[in-house]
Amino acid sequence: MVIKHGQDWGKESVAPSDLVYAPTDGALAACIGEGHQNVVVTGGDMWRTIGAEGRVVVPGETATCLPIDVMKVDIQLDDESILSKIAAAHVVFRRSNFRGGWLRGPLTVVANAQFLGDWDIAPRGHPNDGRVELTQVDSTMGVRQRLTARTRLSTGSHLPHPSIETKSVKNYVCESADQAPTILWIDHQCIGQVKRLSIEVCADQAFLWM
Repeated sequence: MVIKHGQDWGKESVAPSDLVYAPTDGALAACIGEGHQNVVVTGGDMWRTIGAEGRVVVPGETATCLPIDVMKVDIQLDDESILSKIAAAHVVFRRSNFRGGWLRGPLTVVANAQFLGDWDIAPRGHPNDGRVELTQVDSTMGVRQRLTARTRLSTGSHLPHPSIETKSVKNYVCESADQAPTILWIDHQCIGQVKRLSIEVCADQAFLWM
């Protein structure tokens, strides 16, 4: 059951014997995609989000169990083939015909974790509220404005900004009217050029132990 505003998250319990360990967000997503439900994260943006730094979990000992949501990402690749992936922390994409990375062109981040590297990208989000935080940077936002926003991203104070739109969503579909290809990253792993993608939030798909 997804968490509601003001409700306590997680509970103390005995760690199960089938624990698996994930050192990165990509590894966490892979574990969940393989059907593992009980995971100890030892690194990555979700690890930082839940505050698990320095904690050691051993099967059979008491630990905190936190249910989390994930994102199911259905992707139409540039060659028209279809690919489905699990995202644990975030999905990032931008139009591939813009040079300069995040400094130019439209940029979209769909975040289940609060952090994206050094960026506090979704300070209002929660990994178990049944939603994800959508952040969209308009293509008209200039390089100087983006550099200023970057300095504020580390503290989560980049909002509000007239060229940055944010909202909480349960699903999201990206399909360019001109079918322009998009470069896609899932949990820091580059997927490559895609033509269309849809994201659906799947509640309570795994338990993180800390």
